[in-house]
Amino acid sequence: MMTKLVLRLLIFVGLLLNHAVMAGEPPAKVLFIGNSFTYYNNGLHRHYLRLGWASGIHDEANSRARILTISGGHLPEHEGGFEHVLRSDEWDVVVLQGHSLGPIDEDTAEPFRTTAKKFVELARKRGTRPVFFMTWAYTDRPEMTTELDKAYTDIGHELDAQVVPVGLAFATVTAERPDLLLRMDDARHPSMAGTYLAACTFFAALYRQSPEGLDYDAGLGRETATYLQQVAWKTVQGK
Repeated sequence: MMTKLVLRLLIFVGLLLNHAVMAGEPPAKVLFIGNSFTYYNNGLHRHYLRLGWASGIHDEANSRARILTISGGHLPEHEGGFEHVLRSDEWDVVVLQGHSLGPIDEDTAEPFRTTAKKFVELARKRGTRPVFFMTWAYTDRPEMTTELDKAYTDIGHELDAQVVPVGLAFATVTAERPDLLLRMDDARHPSMAGTYLAACTFFAALYRQSPEGLDYDAGLGRETATYLQQVAWKTVQGK
């Protein structure tokens, strides 16, 4: 009798917590699925966590972020490990990042969409909110911004899933501050400023508040960090 009562209480509490996350409460546990765009600069998840701690909403004791990444990986390549790592914790949010060309290349767009639908369904069955990571254009291919925006926006609308517009934030900074390099010399991978901008955009989108004023700057300096924080917030507000 007591065991059944305890079980019902645990289920009820779990439903309340899941409802809070769905209603817009800042998620305490976030799982990032992706490739080198996610793991560069010691991991996007670490900078995202530090911003959350700087906000005072979460701290090291009550929040967690983890990444599952494959170098050069496409989303379908995560099918072997996705369910396993999804079951490793009670994740509030799972972030899905495709290959930088995955959603827009003729040969990989459909496999990306098929896998995205499967992962979204699996996540929701566990009470985890799926979120898409809109990546950025290569330095020498600025037209990718529009293509990626459409591809991620379309799948987001189709699956009723949030899209974090990191690529649009990159495009704004590239246009406004060409001196502030967001990509490495290979024109693709993020510099520390790029990873920090991505982390700020995720903070703005998932916390639903501006990161401006947070004292974590990833070693970039206050002026640069403040500018990137502002761009992240404006981009999320405008999407």
